[in-house]
Amino acid sequence: MARRSKGFSACSGASPDHCRGFDAGPTRRATAISVGAARFITFGAYSLWIKPGFAVFLHKPLEACCPLEIRPNGSALAMNLPAPLLIFYVRNDALGDGLLRIPALRAARTAFPQSRIVYGSMHRSSLTGVLRRHAAPLVDDFRTIVPLSTILAEFARPGRPMTVVDFRTGVPALIVAKLQLLARGVRYEPNFAGHLLSSHWRARWTLRPEHNAWRYHRLIERLAGRHLPFDHRLEVSQAARVLAGQIRGADRRPLILLGGNSKGSNKMMSDAQVAAMATNLIEAGYQVLYLVTPGNGPTPQSLAARESRLVTIGPDLGLDVEAFGDLLLALGEIADAYVGMEGGLGHLFATVMTPTVIINHGANIERWRPLSNRVEVVTAPRRGRSANISDTPVEAILEATHRLLATSRRDHPEPAAH
Repeated sequence: MARRSKGFSACSGASPDHCRGFDAGPTRRATAISVGAARFITFGAYSLWIKPGFAVFLHKPLEACCPLEIRPNGSALAMNLPAPLLIFYVRNDALGDGLLRIPALRAARTAFPQSRIVYGSMHRSSLTGVLRRHAAPLVDDFRTIVPLSTILAEFARPGRPMTVVDFRTGVPALIVAKLQLLARGVRYEPNFAGHLLSSHWRARWTLRPEHNAWRYHRLIERLAGRHLPFDHRLEVSQAARVLAGQIRGADRRPLILLGGNSKGSNKMMSDAQVAAMATNLIEAGYQVLYLVTPGNGPTPQSLAARESRLVTIGPDLGLDVEAFGDLLLALGEIADAYVGMEGGLGHLFATVMTPTVIINHGANIERWRPLSNRVEVVTAPRRGRSANISDTPVEAILEATHRLLATSRRDHPEPAAH
């Protein structure tokens, strides 16, 4: 039993935005009931639900909201109590975008293990495609190409605390979303630079991290009110490792992976670039594989005509998108280096810490740098929309590649042979 005077309010330190104070009137007797990890405190007709990370006043009798099974020891088991809802919302996810969001999803699952996590997007997401195997354990429901308002309406329940973490950019749009969610009583954690929209008197002030992956992760730390582990690595399946070993065969020369395909016409490498790089590296004693990925760029036929010793890996293997992504991870795990454009493949190989050379034609490298420990950056002659990766001199790419190979080594051993 406990007594509280007029004006009582309560709040958990982790999520003060979920609190609702009320005037309790004259001094009243409070009754506490434990419900699993949650705790209910009743004040006459009012009830307060306190759960790690959340605190919400229910303006109706407790039993009307949450039927209880009272146990002999005085504890109670809530029946049909809705789990708190945590919604991530994005505009779209290319391969690199999805990879950089995974550390934030891991942090959210760690910080809010009882919450129902929903991942929504305005357009398509790589987390429901090539990365689905890695994202599925972190997300309870995916809703791609669905408006945020529709997701909120689908999962809303009486008494359910709801939070939206918005990875979209553009402050005007974030302000509009904040006002719309405020009217619904939904807590809002928007991306930088709109993060000030989620400030409150107990919020921990934070500087904006430079890298996008750290920015997304920082939003979850702000929401949880504490530091959380950051882990961007992906697990490699044993089946993919076996297939990678079969592709490599008995050749034990150091392995170099090349990538040059892209859906953007100014972001792909030319046949001449790839063939010249392959010739130089093969003659220097390396085994070289070219990765044929979706988009425009060199084809196996055009490369074979220029450099017959170059092996290409692509659609002819007959793998679906997830299996091919797993194979790329397995190859990256045993490769000495990956050489390609700034983009999704560089981020994918960073999840298995492959040393990388990337050719950048205008991206903010502080925000988009692959999270591998060894990265060399080659800048295209021009920047912006008029820049073409194919204009980058082969000599500059090879210089960076040989420098990387001469001065670095993997910071973990290759997986054991099976």
